[in-house]
Amino acid sequence: MKKILFFLLLAQTVFAQTDSTSAKIDSVKTVFKDDVVISSTRAGDNTPTTFQTISKEELNKNNLGQDLPFLLDNTPGVVTTSDAGAGVGYTGIRIRGSDATRVNVTLNGIPVNDAESQGTYWVDLPDVVSSAQSIQIQRGIGSSTNGGSAFGGTLSMQTQTPSQKHFVEANVSMGSFNTFKINGKIGTGIHKGFFAEGSASWITSDGYIQRASSNLLSYFCQLGYMKSNTLIKLVYFAGQEKTYQAWNGVPQDSIKTNRRFNDLGTDYGQHFPPYKNQTDNYSQDYFQLLFAQYLPHHMNLNAGLFATLGHGYYEEYKAGQTFNNYFENHDTLGLSTDLVRQKWLKNIFYGGTFALNYEHKNVSATFGGLLGQYRGENFGKVIWAQDISDFDKNQKYYDGHSVKNDFNVYAKFNYEILQKLNFYIDLQYRYVDHSASGIDGSKMNYTFANKWHFFNPKAGIFYKIKPKHHLYASYALGNREPNRDDVMAALASGKTVKPETMHNVEVGYKFVHRKYPFAINYYLMQYKDQLVLTGKLNDVGNPVKENVPVSSRMGIELSASTNFYSKKSGRKVFAINDNFSYSFNKIKSFDEYIYTYDDYYSPVDSLTQIITHKNSNISFSPSIVASLEFVGYPVKGLEISLTNKAVSKQYLDNTSNESRKLKPFFYSNLRISYRLPLKRDDKEIKFTLLFNNIFNRLYESNGYTYSERYFSGGEKTDTYTYNYYYPQAGFNMLGGMSVRF
Repeated sequence: MKKILFFLLLAQTVFAQTDSTSAKIDSVKTVFKDDVVISSTRAGDNTPTTFQTISKEELNKNNLGQDLPFLLDNTPGVVTTSDAGAGVGYTGIRIRGSDATRVNVTLNGIPVNDAESQGTYWVDLPDVVSSAQSIQIQRGIGSSTNGGSAFGGTLSMQTQTPSQKHFVEANVSMGSFNTFKINGKIGTGIHKGFFAEGSASWITSDGYIQRASSNLLSYFCQLGYMKSNTLIKLVYFAGQEKTYQAWNGVPQDSIKTNRRFNDLGTDYGQHFPPYKNQTDNYSQDYFQLLFAQYLPHHMNLNAGLFATLGHGYYEEYKAGQTFNNYFENHDTLGLSTDLVRQKWLKNIFYGGTFALNYEHKNVSATFGGLLGQYRGENFGKVIWAQDISDFDKNQKYYDGHSVKNDFNVYAKFNYEILQKLNFYIDLQYRYVDHSASGIDGSKMNYTFANKWHFFNPKAGIFYKIKPKHHLYASYALGNREPNRDDVMAALASGKTVKPETMHNVEVGYKFVHRKYPFAINYYLMQYKDQLVLTGKLNDVGNPVKENVPVSSRMGIELSASTNFYSKKSGRKVFAINDNFSYSFNKIKSFDEYIYTYDDYYSPVDSLTQIITHKNSNISFSPSIVASLEFVGYPVKGLEISLTNKAVSKQYLDNTSNESRKLKPFFYSNLRISYRLPLKRDDKEIKFTLLFNNIFNRLYESNGYTYSERYFSGGEKTDTYTYNYYYPQAGFNMLGGMSVRF
């Protein structure tokens, strides 16, 4: 809070000392476009792939404190979820049923996904939307980008472009579950080519789930020079989070009696009251030095140096632990004790990107790439143990180090063969070198060193039947390496795990129209060796993903709008926006493993049940995802929006078992906003009310399951299935005010 107040006080001081002459904007209009730094990894108007670009204005309509996934909830094929149930804290997004590990995320063309887990943790990027200029979503493999392979989609974020004029902005919002957000921004404008901007945000929430609180801080600043044909920009973005753990979900038996139940910190009732510091604590700092230069002969060059630093831990109370399992040489003779442990992660990811672009007449081409290295350390510490004090609290009971080198180069070529027909080709080579060694949490020594070479070609055609009627078709091949957990789990069972391969076909039609824009596309995503959970466990009891030879996703996506304008003023007065996706998501064949345990909870291998499933549904892949929005503009500056979202049933695993599923759900959100412009065009006061789930629908958007049997008294029991869910909040609201001057 002090840092936010400092930002605002600094802004008042700067502008109070700036007289009317020095505050004037440089009269020389720059011809440089700031988005050149991300153009090489984004789809263009004539790129034959399925994508959508969302502007800053659209993103800010609902930006009252919820994480980015919830602001993208109404885009085609997207399903969002929140551990805390209200969109603040740990949130997730799935695109076409693909989870975060298969969605490539970049910030100014620089990878955001964690190099080892391949996921993106939005809780580490709180309020990133307040610093974003636009976000492009490419569904499917899309065009070549930097970082891990995109199987479900790509999210390309661009940080805000420098304001032409100086400004100060303040945003405050609050609402249900004691959710509160404050954000402050300042900017000098562009003066003789130089600019400086900064912002800071603080978000807190108690969460819908018990004790699922969040305390999030973020900072953003950029300094640079932008004039004529040159851009040099230093970008710094930082996030800090402290969240009470809610990632266990709610047991099925508790959903009807207490859907806000959270057992984390209680150790299943053995420890009471709940441990107060059962929290996740993590900080991340992004440093980016971006350079772009227009060159002779219709070329431009953009390059970037980056370093992403992360460190943090989660802390947990564990009851009834054998202390010698942590520290073998400690003289406790198998003593059982309650203790508090921390699991730490420290890492750095650094490197550089480049792209050389050419565009002239009927030809455009790009040659680019990335060279990066990730270095990480995973370790654990015990910071307290009941009745045991003579141990080193800084001693690591497990410790591991890893290095991952990532190199890729790509070449993209778009050629207008005829006046209306474009041919597109995109070739990428990617090399990955991932190695690690150490002792894991089960006190097992491990070491691995994997190297992969991937060739990812893409090609397509784009045809303008008429200026408003566009057709496209494309084929893409993608490869994805296993993440760290996949490798470690397979290693513990003495097996290897293969990379995944996907063939992606996209065919679409767009009608570009002011009143009736329309788009429809067909997609086929054919997998080879997709990694899926089968119920199988490794030698230390952790889940193992196995490669299944054949699986696929196939579907149709539709998006359309109908806009009504006033004949007298030409102002938009009403709009209907909708999107709809229907898909088939199948695994041709796989074996499910159900383990049998004895009275001492040791697996009886000879009694393991193996069930073969044919043509089953891929987990978390609803066949229908639909959104319908009605927007009215009764008077100038006033906007009223009613959004309805429907998601069909999903299965918690890949067995298509009706007892292991998420039920279909539907909810409606109402937004009312009013913009009061001030004298200068970019000055305004804006008020927003957001009423979420106005019909108080009770639903669960995520979960997990496992099954097991027992062998007691010479007899096998029936199979027991345990389902856990992540309930989302019923009716809740947020209200906010924004002032820019």
